Amino acid sequence: MATVSFGSKNEGTWFYFIDGDETAGVCLRVIGIEEHEKIERMTVKHKTKFSHGVKYDDEQVNERMASKMRWNYCIVDWKGIQIDGVDVECNSENKARLVKITNFIKFAADCLEKLNEANDEIEEARLKNSETSSGGNIDLVE
Repeated sequence: MATVSFGSKNEGTWFYFIDGDETAGVCLRVIGIEEHEKIERMTVKHKTKFSHGVKYDDEQVNERMASKMRWNYCIVDWKGIQIDGVDVECNSENKARLVKITNFIKFAADCLEKLNEANDEIEEARLKNSETSSGGNIDLVE
């Protein structure tokens, strides 16, 4: 019987701007379902409307706030980062400033894509293993 152990912490993964040089980088994490739902509850407003006797749900999304909250969550920490030649602390205000910089956002988005691909590979392996196991199940140990 196979066992798989998962950690519940989502502390992030470090990515460095120059391979082999760990003096400047950013620690990122993929947003989980729980955090995604929390952001959605805070940024999506549902209103019931009527038009020509038909009831429908009108959804209004504060996309600017949602994006800011997602990036604030996904960026855990950084080191060796400057904005306009000034060292900046990793905080919500500076995260909002940094994600407006095209080169940074492209780097961070590429890194998050790598994390998502790694998670997809783990899920594919898990599914493949569950199909080939004798009972078709994997026992998860927490």
